[in-house]
Amino acid sequence: MVAGPLVSASSVVHASLLDQRGDRLGRVHDIIVRLADGPYPPLTGLRARIARREVFVPSDRIARLDPRRVQLSGETLNLARFERRPGEVLLDDDILGRRLIDVSAGRLIHANDIALARADGWWRLVGVDPRRASALHRLVPWRTRSGFVDATSVVDWSDIQPFVGHVPTAIPMPLRRLRRLHPAQIADLVEGASHDEGAEIIEAVGGDPDLEADVFEELDVEHQREFIRERSDEQAAGLLAEMAPDDVADLIAELDQDRRASILQLLPSDHQAKVRRLLSFNPQTAGGLMGTDAVTAPESGTVEEALAAVRAIEDLPPQAGSVVVLVDGDGRLVGSAALSDLMRADPRQPIRDAVVAVTARLRPSTDLPDVALLMTDYNLTALPVVDDDDRVLGVVTVDDLLEAIIPHEWRRRRSGDIGD
Repeated sequence: MVAGPLVSASSVVHASLLDQRGDRLGRVHDIIVRLADGPYPPLTGLRARIARREVFVPSDRIARLDPRRVQLSGETLNLARFERRPGEVLLDDDILGRRLIDVSAGRLIHANDIALARADGWWRLVGVDPRRASALHRLVPWRTRSGFVDATSVVDWSDIQPFVGHVPTAIPMPLRRLRRLHPAQIADLVEGASHDEGAEIIEAVGGDPDLEADVFEELDVEHQREFIRERSDEQAAGLLAEMAPDDVADLIAELDQDRRASILQLLPSDHQAKVRRLLSFNPQTAGGLMGTDAVTAPESGTVEEALAAVRAIEDLPPQAGSVVVLVDGDGRLVGSAALSDLMRADPRQPIRDAVVAVTARLRPSTDLPDVALLMTDYNLTALPVVDDDDRVLGVVTVDDLLEAIIPHEWRRRRSGDIGD
């Protein structure tokens, strides 16, 4: 429980440091916390300057912490020189004025100030004030400002993930908070961040290969190339092996010519074959856009057998699984059935008696406007692509279509950083 007002960290940095009688000892230079110690990190101490010597003041010696003045308890103070310990972060040097991730909103914000409060017997870091100071506020002399933070403007620290790659002692960004975000949100953060900040996010999600692959699939081409360029061919192939073949084909096509063949060669054979097939099609056609993951079922089978086929495929893209592709005894396309229709049908019925199959299909050479028109005419979210013998090659989904036809400048529309 928070006790008392929220003290501004910026009003404590450079505050007067007083002994227990109120006499001035020196000045506070920074505030030390250990970010890994819970959702509201406790202050472990202060970096102070006393008699031209930079010293460490442990938190248990802090009797009062007020704006512009910190009073200590006890008669003596160890004047050992300050040395940063592993895992420690300095609020002024490392956090204040820098960008942070607001995980609750999936956006980047600025730490224009930091809120400190007494909670559970300790002074703790409890939140961030991302608001940019008004012109009037900036004109007010530092020493005459209140030194307190308005609680209504604070973003709770439990929703904050700072960038710490610049901290001298190694503190890798934890993955647990980022897991609260959708891969597309994480990709937006990477694209809105500096290169070093983006690299820190990518390194963090690398702890979960599936999430890393999902994030890479959502990145724009420039950022995909940027982060692939920093990896060896083996590392790049390891990442691409976790991505969907159609996304891999798009990325491979954007790589420098001298890397394409070597990375392709390192992919698992089945994955490699799918990617090579997709690369043979024009990217602005159904063949170049399709994904190779499709749920197929014989039209003579039962509804339950078709639903079992959907459940059997791991990591099936949501839109690709919205239809079941029906084939005849020779494996040729008969049509497609919406998953929602199959779920409403009697599971014991043959599929051809339970639903009306949509016979629309695409050829690999169908251009994107025609794909869009056909999907619109039939109110579909996915359409099968077939060869000249009507054998299924893959499925084009509406999300892939939208990504291909939406103008680049319309993408990643963000609300912008608070405080910019």
